Order: sequence, then structure tokens, then C-alpha cells
Amino acid sequence: YQRRVHGDQEGPALWHTDPSGTYVRYEAKSIGAGSENAQTILQEQYHKSMKLEDATQLCVSILKQTMEEKLNETNVEVAVVSTSTKKIHVFSTQEIAAIMQKL
Repeated sequence: YQRRVHGDQEGPALWHTDPSGTYVRYEAKSIGAGSENAQTILQEQYHKSMKLEDATQLCVSILKQTMEEKLNETNVEVAVVSTSTKKIHVFSTQEIAAIMQKL
């Protein structure tokens, strides 16, 4: 599997490629164990006009709901790509803990 973040004339995009080579563009995508439930929640609650902070909190909330083991700041990684800077930011464990406290 491969995920790639890319921007073009239509704005930022997330591409998912499966083992057969099929690739699909998504606004939000979940993969792995529990991904069907997570994808359903994303489709219901995610929208393009969300602030990055709200979208990040939604994703962590979905992970908390769908992960088999208890979610904490040491067993999850969170990263975002800013449309303004076009740079990736990997959240520290302290930043992840702060998001989890808001849930």
C-alpha cells in the first residue's frame, strides 16, 4: 500500500494505491485494522472546510474509537501537511497528549 500527499490545480490531495496498482484520490482516508468503521466516520464527519486543528482532532478521535488497543500518545503518530508552507509537521508526544485531553 502507498499513500501520497500531492497538490495540483484542484488543491491538496491524498492518493491511496493498493497492491494491484489501482490509485484513488481521497480527501480523507483510513487504512489498516478497523479502517471500514473509521472510513464510515470520516465520510460522515469530515468536510473540506474544517480547520486543520479540527480535522486532526477528528482523526485522533476516530483512532480512539476504532483501535483495538487503548490509544495513547506513545502508540500513535500524527502528522499534517500545511497547504501554506507545504511542509510536513510530525506531532510530538506532548502535542498528541494535548489533542487527546480535548476528546
